Amino acid sequence: MGKILNIVSHSEAETAALAGKLVSYFKRGDVIVLEGRLGAGKTVFVKGLAAALGIDESLVNSPSFTLVNEYPGSRPLYHFDLYRLENTEELYEIGWDEYAGRDGVVVVEWGEKAHEYLPERYYLITFTVSGESERQIEISYIEP
Repeated sequence: MGKILNIVSHSEAETAALAGKLVSYFKRGDVIVLEGRLGAGKTVFVKGLAAALGIDESLVNSPSFTLVNEYPGSRPLYHFDLYRLENTEELYEIGWDEYAGRDGVVVVEWGEKAHEYLPERYYLITFTVSGESERQIEISYIEP
């Protein structure tokens, strides 16, 4: 695991802007795993990615009940939220394995719930609440 960046965000706007700056580093087929407690800024980060990909960020919401939302764009965005995942077999029912091979960026909130199903290489972004509006954001690259 290699740490790439450790930064403090002071607002939701800064978190979204960070995602917008990072989007150019993410290639088609990349998987980005977001971890952190409820309200830590994961979905705000996804909205920032969407906006940078030319996707209307108002369409982005946490797919807590459907597990995945697909947002078409110049590079499609596949947004998973595994918070309510009860059984990892549900991942196969929605075609989990096929998403990493698609021509887009895959973002997974609560990826730790499916750790054994993550690809060998992925970005891990951990959000830690460090104040009322401050978030510690640590980005790592996971590889064998």
